[in-house]
Amino acid sequence: MTRALFYFIFIIYASFNEVYCKDLSTDKEWDLLIFTQSWPATVCKEWKEHDQTHTCNLPTNHDSWTIHGIWPTKLGTIGPAFCNRTWHFDPEQVRPIEKTLEQLWTNVESGTSTYALWAHEWNKHGTCAAVLEPLNSEIKYFTMGLNWIRKFMMYNILQEASITPSNSNQYSVLDIHNAVKNRLGINPMIECRKEDDKSYLGEIRICFTKDLELRDCNGVSSKETMIGRDVVLTNCNASQGVIYLQSPSDKIYVHLYRLISWLQWLTL
Repeated sequence: MTRALFYFIFIIYASFNEVYCKDLSTDKEWDLLIFTQSWPATVCKEWKEHDQTHTCNLPTNHDSWTIHGIWPTKLGTIGPAFCNRTWHFDPEQVRPIEKTLEQLWTNVESGTSTYALWAHEWNKHGTCAAVLEPLNSEIKYFTMGLNWIRKFMMYNILQEASITPSNSNQYSVLDIHNAVKNRLGINPMIECRKEDDKSYLGEIRICFTKDLELRDCNGVSSKETMIGRDVVLTNCNASQGVIYLQSPSDKIYVHLYRLISWLQWLTL
């Protein structure tokens, strides 16, 4: 009985040790960084669908996409994640850039903690990205995101291809793909939020090497769709149009413009 118990404990220990060592080595390795921008109007729509009482915290600049995160990723899979569970997000570390983060790395889900999104992104992804010197602290990680969104703002990139927010117009996912590829020279990932058989443009992701150079996102665990001769990385339905939802702020400006025009007409 004693010998049997000894072997049982030994097997359990060996199994645990193997998993633990694997976690310390290969599980935390990654190949590239995915920089993800979200369209706030779509995030807001999805947040409100969960609960009709939900409200949204939208950027002051209604043309601005916002950052979701910078995600270290291993080709062919998802992750790693939570690489250092003892390195918790500290709001004091990003205090110098907090106001800018509120506008460009916005937590759209009003009613949750101001720091909820930033804490999640740092704890899950930032602690893995921190193996790179340019990303090895909270301030560096979040500042890099701010630098990238200023340089690669998706609103401007899509606008150059005449793709602008509208609740009536729909765009092909290939046109959105080409808008990014023609501007940046790489294959992006395009994510849609689907509801009532409609696809809403939700996120656009671009990828970087460990040297922080742009690269194709091909090889990332994602759906590859053939559209003609082009390979498009997307979960959007290629056979239907994509709605680039108009921001609620846009509606306000339209109504104000119409009101001003009407008042001017009255005074003629």
